[in-house]
Amino acid sequence: MALMIPTHALPPLSYLVPAGTGSGVGPGTVVVAPLSGRSRLGVVVGPDPEPGRAREEICSVRHDLSVPPDLLGACLRISGSYAVPLPNVLRATLPPGLDAGRFLVVRPGGGWPWESGSVVSRAEIKKAIGADALRAAEAEGAVTLRPAVPERKAVEWSVVRGGAEPDLARAPRQREVFGVLKDRGGALPSSVLLSETGAGRSVLRELARRGAVTLVRRPEPVPVFDTSGGGESGLKPFRRDAGRAVGRGGPFVWRVPTDEQPGAVAAVARAAVEEGEQALILAPERETVDRLVRHLLRALPAGYTVAAYHGGLGKDRTAVHAAVRDGEADVVVGTRAAALLPLARPGAFCVVDEPDGSHRAEAGYEGLPIHTRDVAVARGRAEGAAVVCLSPVPSLRLFAAGGRGRGRVGELPPRAPVGWPSVRVVDMRGSGSVLSSTLLDACRRFAGGGGRVGVIVDRLGYAAVVTCNRCGAVRRCPGCDVPLASPDGSSLLACPRCGRREPNGGRCAECGSDRLSPAGIAVERVREGLAEALGSPVGLITAGRRELDGAPVVAGTARCVLREGWDAVVIPDVDSSLQASGLGATERSFRLVYRAAEAASGLLLVQTRAPEHHALLAAARGDYAALVASEVPRLRAAGYPPFAHLAVASLHGPEEKVLRAVESRLRPAVEAGVEVSDPVGVARAGRPPYWKVLLRARELDPVARAASLVARMAAGTHGLQARVEVDPEEV
Repeated sequence: MALMIPTHALPPLSYLVPAGTGSGVGPGTVVVAPLSGRSRLGVVVGPDPEPGRAREEICSVRHDLSVPPDLLGACLRISGSYAVPLPNVLRATLPPGLDAGRFLVVRPGGGWPWESGSVVSRAEIKKAIGADALRAAEAEGAVTLRPAVPERKAVEWSVVRGGAEPDLARAPRQREVFGVLKDRGGALPSSVLLSETGAGRSVLRELARRGAVTLVRRPEPVPVFDTSGGGESGLKPFRRDAGRAVGRGGPFVWRVPTDEQPGAVAAVARAAVEEGEQALILAPERETVDRLVRHLLRALPAGYTVAAYHGGLGKDRTAVHAAVRDGEADVVVGTRAAALLPLARPGAFCVVDEPDGSHRAEAGYEGLPIHTRDVAVARGRAEGAAVVCLSPVPSLRLFAAGGRGRGRVGELPPRAPVGWPSVRVVDMRGSGSVLSSTLLDACRRFAGGGGRVGVIVDRLGYAAVVTCNRCGAVRRCPGCDVPLASPDGSSLLACPRCGRREPNGGRCAECGSDRLSPAGIAVERVREGLAEALGSPVGLITAGRRELDGAPVVAGTARCVLREGWDAVVIPDVDSSLQASGLGATERSFRLVYRAAEAASGLLLVQTRAPEHHALLAAARGDYAALVASEVPRLRAAGYPPFAHLAVASLHGPEEKVLRAVESRLRPAVEAGVEVSDPVGVARAGRPPYWKVLLRARELDPVARAASLVARMAAGTHGLQARVEVDPEEV
C-alpha cells in the first residue's frame, strides 16, 4: 500500500499497489491514480499507517518523473516548516512544461478514431466523445493519464560518415569545415557548424556529395556545455576552503568580496565534481547565471559539463532538467526556479549573493515563497551535501545562527576586500536641499578629470517614515524598536509589526522643529537636479530604462548602478533606507553602503541626517563584525529571527470579517507559545486595504502550523482570502 499526494491541494490519499508493481513503488515514486472518477498525477510519500483505508488501485507508475527519496524528505520538511502546501513544493521538482492533459488509450470504445496505445490530448478526446463519455472512460480504465514533456524539435545535423576520408586537398574550405566537425565529436547541428566556421550551405552540400558527411534530422542538442579549462589558476585562493566545506558537508557562510565570488563558486563546483558529484549554483538573476556559466566553462578543468537553468531558456529548460536528473550535467547554475531541481549525485549547493531579495519568490512569480538559502539548507541536510552561502555581507539571521554557538551554520575564513575607497559622510541636518555643495563639487571633480560617477537613488516601496529635517530624529515603536510609519500619508503613525498607532504630531519630539517630511527622493528628481547644477546631461539606468548610460554622471537604482565599477559612487539619501520601517532596514542599509564602497575605486559619498548611526559608520569602514556586534543583541532582545520565528498573514476582505475571524477562530486555535498580533490595516492606492497579522514563536514549526491554520481559516470563510509567508526577509 502507498500514501499518495495529488499534485493539487488535497489531503493525503491512500491507494492500493497492484500485484507485480509493489517492488517498483516507494517514497518519491510518481504515479497515476484515480480521484473522483478522473486519473491524477501524484507522488508517493510513504506507506499508509492505516492500510485499511485504501480502496482503489494506482493506475500506472512513472519512474522517469519520480522524486529521489532524499529530495522528497527535503520537500516534506520545507512544506511543514514554511506552511507551503506539499503539492506546490513537489510540483517544483517536476519537469517544467509537463503536460498532464494527455491520455493513453487502453481500450478504444466503439466509433473511437484511435487505436489501443494511442496518446491523445484531453481536448481531442472531449471533442470526439464528449466530457461525460471521457469521465466514464477514465472511471472504467479505458483511458489513463499519460503525462508527457515537450518533445525536442528536430533539426538538421551534419554527421561524419565512416570509412576512408575523402581527398579534400584541393578544397580548403571543405577541409576546414570537415576538420571542425571531426574535432567536435563528428556530429553537430548544421546551423552550429556553419556559424562556427562561417561557411555557407554550399560547402555542406559538397561534403555530402563527396560522401564525407551525412545530413540527417535529429532532435536539437541539449544546452549542456563542455568545460575547456585553462582558467584554473584563478581557483587557487579558494580551493582549500571550498574543499573543506564540500568534504565536511552541511551549511557554511563564506564572506567573499563581490568581484571574487565567481572564483569561490568555481572552487566549490570543482570540489564537488572531483568527488564524482554534482554542484547546484543558485544565483539571484538570469544575467548572473549566464555570467557564471561562462566563467565556469573556462575555470573548471576540461572534461566536465555545465548547464544554465532559468525561465529564459524556454523549452530548453525541460531538456536541461532531464540532463541534470540523469547526471549528464556536472554543474548547473540556475535562478530560484532551480532550487528543487533533482540531482543524480548531489554534492554541493552554493547560494550566490545570499541576501539578495530575488532569491525569494513574490506572489504571482515563479518559485516558492521561501528563500533559496533555506531551501538549500533543507536539501543539504536531507541529501548529505554541503551548502555554501556566499556574500561579502551575509544575512544576519544566517550568520548569527551559526556564529552564536547554535551549531547550525559553519563559517569559512572571510576574505577581505582588496582596496577601499575614501569615504565622505555629509551631514544634511538643518539643510533643506537635496544635493549638497560637497556632492556637486565631487561630481564636477571626477567628471572633469575623465572619471565616472554613479549616483544611487532607491525608493524601496516601504511605508513612508517621517523624519525631522533639522535633527534627523525618527519616532520609533517603544516595544518593537522599528520606526513608526505613515503608510497612507494620514495623521497617524503606525508600527508595521504590532499595530501601535500614535498621532503624527506637527513637531519633532527631540528638537521641537516643525520641519518634518517623509524620507525618500525619486531618481528622476535627483537626475534633473544634477543636470541643472552641473550644466551637462546626466545618464539614467533603472530596470526599465537606460538613457545616456555613457555619461560621466549616471543616476539609477542600486541594483543597476552596482553592476558596474565607478570612480566615485554617491548616495544622496541613505536615510530612505536607513530609517525605513522594515525589520531589516539597518542590515539592508549597511549592505547598500558596503556594496557601494566595493563599486567605487576612488570615493564613496553619502548624504544623511543621521551621521552618527552605528550601521552607517560601520559600513563606511567595511566593518561587518561591528554590525553583528550591534544588531544581533537587538534581534535577540526583540525576538526577531534567528532567535525567534515570524509569519506574516495578509488577509483580504471586509474589516469586520477579518477581525471576527482573527478573534473568534485564530486566537483560540493557535497552540501555546504562539503570539498573534492585532490586525494592522495596510492602505493601497486605488485598491481596497488589506490586513496584516503577525504570528511569532521561539520555534519555527509552531509558527508554520499557525500560518497553515490561517490559510485554512480563510479558505473556509466566504469573502476572505489569505497569503501567508513564514520568516519573511521583511516585515
